[in-house]
Amino acid sequence: MLTYFYLALAIIAETTGTTLIGSTAGFTKLLLTVLTLSCYALSFYLLSLVVKSMPVYLAYAIWSASGILIVTCLSVALLNVRLNWQTIVGLAFLVLGVVLVNIFGSVH
Repeated sequence: MLTYFYLALAIIAETTGTTLIGSTAGFTKLLLTVLTLSCYALSFYLLSLVVKSMPVYLAYAIWSASGILIVTCLSVALLNVRLNWQTIVGLAFLVLGVVLVNIFGSVH
C-alpha cells in the first residue's frame, strides 16, 4: 500500500514541476527553477522507490498518464484552455491504455 502512496506523491511532484516550468522563463528565474527541478527530482526519487515493488512498465504507465491527465485538467481549470473532441478522445484512449496495462500487462 505504501507503494501507491509513493506513486501518488511522485505524480503530485511531477505535475507540480510541470505546472511550474512555464513560469521559470526558460530557467532564468532562479527560485522557480530550483523549485521546478526539485519537484522533478523528488518525483524521480519517489518513482525509484515505487519500482522496487511494482514493475517499471506499470509504474511508468500510471505515472505518465496521470501526469498528462492532471496537467490537462489544470490547464482547463486554471488557464481556460479548451479541449477539442479529438483531444478528449485521445485522453480517453490514454486512460483505457493504462487500464489495459494494469489488467493484462503482466509478463508470464
